[in-house]
Amino acid sequence: MRYYELLYIVNPNLEDERVNGIIEEVGNEIQKHKVNIINHHVWGKKRLAYPVNNNKYGIYILLQFGAEQVEFIKEFERYLILSKSVIRHQVIKLEEEPKKVDSITIEDDDAEATKTDDGDIPEDDNDADIDNDKAVEPEEESKAEVPTDNEPAAEKEKEEKPSEEEKQEEGE
Repeated sequence: MRYYELLYIVNPNLEDERVNGIIEEVGNEIQKHKVNIINHHVWGKKRLAYPVNNNKYGIYILLQFGAEQVEFIKEFERYLILSKSVIRHQVIKLEEEPKKVDSITIEDDDAEATKTDDGDIPEDDNDADIDNDKAVEPEEESKAEVPTDNEPAAEKEKEEKPSEEEKQEEGE
C-alpha cells in the first residue's frame, strides 16, 4: 500500500459548518476510490505566504490516506482544482505509514485577525523584546552616508579625465 498526504487550503471566510461540510465532501470523494483514510483534520486558520484569490489567510486541512491504486489521484486533484472552496492543494507521497492521530490541538496563527473582548487587536509580544537603547533614532539615520546615483557617475568622470600630473607625465 502507498501512503499519501494531502494538504489543502479552504477559503477563510467560510463558517465552521461549511468547512466541516467541505471536509466531508472531500472525504466522500476520495473514499469513492476505495482509499483508507488515516487522518483528516483541520490545522487551523493561518496566514498565507502570499495572497491567493485576494485572501491573506486560509484554513489548512490535512488528509493522510493509503491507497493500493494511484490512477485516481489525477482525477481527485482535478476535483480539488474545480472546487470553488479549495484555494490551494498539494499531494505528496509518504515514505512510511503515518501514525493515527485521535485529536489535534489547533493553533491559530491569526494574531492580526484575533481580537480581544474589547474589540481591539492585541499587541504583539515581540515588540517588548526590542532594546530601546539600541534603537536607531530617525536623526541618526539621516546622518548616515547614503550613496547617491550621482556618485558613481562622478567617479567614472574622474577616472576618464586624466589629472594634471598624469598629463605632465605623458608630455615628458
